[in-house]
Amino acid sequence: SFRAAHPDIRLMLRTANSNEVGRLVSAGEAHLGLRYFDDPSPGIETTRIAEDRLVIAGAADSRLVPAHVLTASDLEGVPWIGFPAGTGSSGEPFARAVDRNLLQLGLADAERIAIDSLTAQKRLIEADFGIGIVLASAIEEEVRLGTIRLLDVDGFEGSAPVSLVRRAGGYMSPAMRQLIAALGAT
Repeated sequence: SFRAAHPDIRLMLRTANSNEVGRLVSAGEAHLGLRYFDDPSPGIETTRIAEDRLVIAGAADSRLVPAHVLTASDLEGVPWIGFPAGTGSSGEPFARAVDRNLLQLGLADAERIAIDSLTAQKRLIEADFGIGIVLASAIEEEVRLGTIRLLDVDGFEGSAPVSLVRRAGGYMSPAMRQLIAALGAT
């Protein structure tokens, strides 16, 4: 919608993981960045602009998970697939979010399978190695194809903040200001 409203502004996009987004903005290789969670780097200004819903996902034909999951106790003994903690990777905030959610569900001692790739996590969930707390937007295709199902567990609500990052005190062109306003981060 921004591009349609401002056809005279050249908008160039680049993909990167959350940590790389902060490095690109800090180095001046990108003027703005979108990432999950806040960027703790010095010289970076972070503004939260949205929340992406977290869901509990399992294999569609799982042998590990009952057909009708209602409570967290239904998931006792099931391994959880997620990002490793303590690595400093861009998946670390997700690992901490999973830890918080499992604690709230009374599953803090659940077995964990640490995988540093979201794609590999999704494939392992599909192959029924375990379940995971993942971004709803990250598994839309697998849910549509019927290889992953959402597990609706009473008391579970999670989200991951989406943040706009830019260099603190850096020059903001009129085009940047317009894009920031379009993203809802005024």
